[in-house]
Amino acid sequence: FSKLPALPAFNVADVDVNSSACTDLNDYVNGKWLAANPVPSDRTTWGSFEMLGEYSLAVQKQIVEAAAAAKSADGSIEQKIGDIYALGNDETKLNADGINPAKPLLAEINALTDSASISKYLRDSFANGNQAVFAFGPGEDFKDAKNVIAYAFQDGISLPEKAYYLEPQYQDKRDAFVAHVERMLVLAGVEAGAANAQAKTVLAFETRLAKASLSPTELRNPANQYNFVSIADADKASPNFSWSEFFAAEGLGHIKGFSLSQPKFFAEMNKMIADTPVTDWKAYLTYQTINGAAPFMSDAVANE
Repeated sequence: FSKLPALPAFNVADVDVNSSACTDLNDYVNGKWLAANPVPSDRTTWGSFEMLGEYSLAVQKQIVEAAAAAKSADGSIEQKIGDIYALGNDETKLNADGINPAKPLLAEINALTDSASISKYLRDSFANGNQAVFAFGPGEDFKDAKNVIAYAFQDGISLPEKAYYLEPQYQDKRDAFVAHVERMLVLAGVEAGAANAQAKTVLAFETRLAKASLSPTELRNPANQYNFVSIADADKASPNFSWSEFFAAEGLGHIKGFSLSQPKFFAEMNKMIADTPVTDWKAYLTYQTINGAAPFMSDAVANE
């Protein structure tokens, strides 16, 4: 990829010899670099890993642009990559389509009727590569690093962490969030008069999840990130959400156990499946779905 400049290596000239390594090692090693590389205005953080990420995206861009420009055989990987890249760059079509690409997903949510259908929807969503309410994925076993196991982890909230839902100093953030959700729901096809009430419902729904979530400080404790259970025991603890059926839907029916990492959170999720009105679930899932799809849709949705 000759178009891209080489990534800079460590330069000893970056070390600030005017700072004492014994007094402030961070300033000694990083001070000059940080002063010369302020956080860009469109970022919340900046460093070598972010630079590496940008470089990786630039490499990927060259790959897909080459695929789009090539006359590859129909059905080939190169042709598919080129076509999807061209489609993603067709802003005229994206803006004309509006929310149409998400309508099949929104229709599935609108068809929910009871607790059983909510559980099935969540299982099917994960099986199709979409995650809602909680996070799920592989990781090294904390107690035996030779093994990779499944982890279910608290998630499902939109604001940075639980304090934003509970503490008075974040009331302006909560108000702004409700206004944002209302606009997103209108873009998703919800009638304007109903969107405000549904947006408040989304905040209340996420607040309940937040109350059952651990804080970032609590999550620093490894014991709060690991809770290995058998599938059978997980099913007993969560009668409204079958983990055995969840793993079967993932094609992992042979799994004997996993880390149900924050039991309090999943106990609350289990209760919410049974006692939260289906209309509340629909509002929450509609917002989460349109929000997740936003980067790939019309300018109106993406900008909001």
